[in-house]
Amino acid sequence: MKTLIALLALLAATPADAQDIPAQGSTAAKPSFWERVGDTAKSAGHRIGQEITNPGSGRGDAFRPLTPGASQLVGIFPASQSAEAQLGHLAWPRVAVTFEEYGTKLDCWTARARIWTDSTRHHDERFQICRSSPVKVTNDLGQTGYAMPNDMEARLAQGAETHPPVASTGTVATEGPSPPMALFIRSIPEPLVWAQWPVIARLLRVTGFGSGVSGGGWDYRMWIAGYEPNGNRG
Repeated sequence: MKTLIALLALLAATPADAQDIPAQGSTAAKPSFWERVGDTAKSAGHRIGQEITNPGSGRGDAFRPLTPGASQLVGIFPASQSAEAQLGHLAWPRVAVTFEEYGTKLDCWTARARIWTDSTRHHDERFQICRSSPVKVTNDLGQTGYAMPNDMEARLAQGAETHPPVASTGTVATEGPSPPMALFIRSIPEPLVWAQWPVIARLLRVTGFGSGVSGGGWDYRMWIAGYEPNGNRG
């Protein structure tokens, strides 16, 4: 009984929340518990937003335009058109990509894209794609960040072909305007075949063409035209 009385007396003499008592001479009241929770949540939300919009990738964007001016390749094949494209109902634009510098040990490959707006008009753009870097993406909230591409799109691209009645150049790939029968399969050494898929995966994401081949449809508007013979950097 004496022990219980002593314990009650000790509790009565101890402030209920010693940390919330202002220091002597201070007139500013400390924030309440719920105010502190709100500030913490706000700070956390701000940090999350920064991580989404400014991920700080040390490797930068995988796609690096070399031609002056804004690149038309970015989003040239909108996902909103992928259903029609997979049915083969969209003929233009078309993009034929030629690799100028490449290699199994080279991270950033240099390429030239011939962009056809119709059967007679085209222009060229040069760019680099770094096969170990993430790709800049924008989500449905309009937030911009970086993401590593899904290699499943590249695997599906391995079987992408041009189907009749669309005219093709058969087994020989050119810079257009007609696509070859196999869009992304060229006759190159096997080590280069494996090295090219991370590049193609990023190209599919940058242009939006991945949506055209992901459904196993008939979209034929982008292909690999070839590799410059003197461009192999090992």
